Amino acid sequence: MKLLPVELMLYVSNKYQESGDLPTLIGISTTRRNGVWFSVAVSQKGKLVACAFSDRSRHEVESTLPKKINETTRRNRDGSEFFRILASFYIGKGKKTSLTMVDLSAMSDFRRDVYEVLCKIPLGKVTTYGAIAKRLGGKRYARAVGTAVATNPIPLIIPCHRVVPSSLRVGNYGMCGRNPATGGYMKRRLLEREGVKFQGEKVAEESIWIPN
Repeated sequence: MKLLPVELMLYVSNKYQESGDLPTLIGISTTRRNGVWFSVAVSQKGKLVACAFSDRSRHEVESTLPKKINETTRRNRDGSEFFRILASFYIGKGKKTSLTMVDLSAMSDFRRDVYEVLCKIPLGKVTTYGAIAKRLGGKRYARAVGTAVATNPIPLIIPCHRVVPSSLRVGNYGMCGRNPATGGYMKRRLLEREGVKFQGEKVAEESIWIPN
């Protein structure tokens, strides 16, 4: 399981700067490990602000991260520890993580609350959008929860793949610019690796976790 560092440069993203979702200056690093591409965006303070993974190509994994517009300054932000964590989650061995390693400072309190709940979902379990909404104030928040989950900038580490619709089917899973409807195979693969049980197309009741 050799880690092959590819590159590290300083990036400034007008897109994210305008939206307020990410710090202005971030370092991007990309690596291929066991046939899977991982890319991370690390802040100047060494915190993770975004990441992505692809089972297809380096171009795809980098397509959803901030665009490169300046290569004149380099930072020693190789992301090695984040790559190790991402790879462990990908193979189903990821442990419960803390939001202290990520930078969500520009996000709303509600989105941070959603991600805190996601990080509490145990390995081998899933919860529903409705259950998270109920935990955060009521069913009226279900759409907002869905939006927060769908736009999670730190997949795997903030385990949005552990959230399913009330039907208990896998549902959609967005990956690196692909149509979310095409990512269900990966979501189920991740869940099965983590020990989630299925009955046909649905998650078995024994694998449902209710936040309290």
